[in-house]
Amino acid sequence: MIAAIELKILAFLNSAGLGIRNSDIKKGKSIEYPAVFVFTETGKFRKLTQRKYKCELGVFVLIAFRNVKSEKKRRHGLYPILEGVIQGLMLNNLELDIDPLIPQGFRNITDKDMQKSDVLAYQLEFSTAFTMKPPEEKTTDLLAIGLEYYLQDPVDDSEMDARDEITLQEE
Repeated sequence: MIAAIELKILAFLNSAGLGIRNSDIKKGKSIEYPAVFVFTETGKFRKLTQRKYKCELGVFVLIAFRNVKSEKKRRHGLYPILEGVIQGLMLNNLELDIDPLIPQGFRNITDKDMQKSDVLAYQLEFSTAFTMKPPEEKTTDLLAIGLEYYLQDPVDDSEMDARDEITLQEE
């Protein structure tokens, strides 16, 4: 599901009309700007039932914009893309069986090498979650428990005096 989420985000970003020239699921060199990269950095689990867990993800969209004229032009070129990504992905479940994407925040991650290359980079975080459970097993599950009661010593008559059957239900 994690790869499907990343791929759906990229598909959305490529079709959103944000002027993105390069997109991928990883960071890389030889980039055409503006560029976006999608990656999942965090995940944690919360138990729902005996066999189901909620997998809560931190999914990141890195946006990189290059303009050699000035810092102001870089910022004003990147901001519309940043806002477009937020507005397009916010509360979107990407037609997947996931919780809607919730924007958590963004920050400037431009390093010195990027600055020297007139590149501005922001990292935007979204959270989402989906339910995970073990794959269905081919072995037979325990469906019922039978209880037999002997009120006197079975050696005496070898006959059960009562019987109960409990049928188990799946969650």
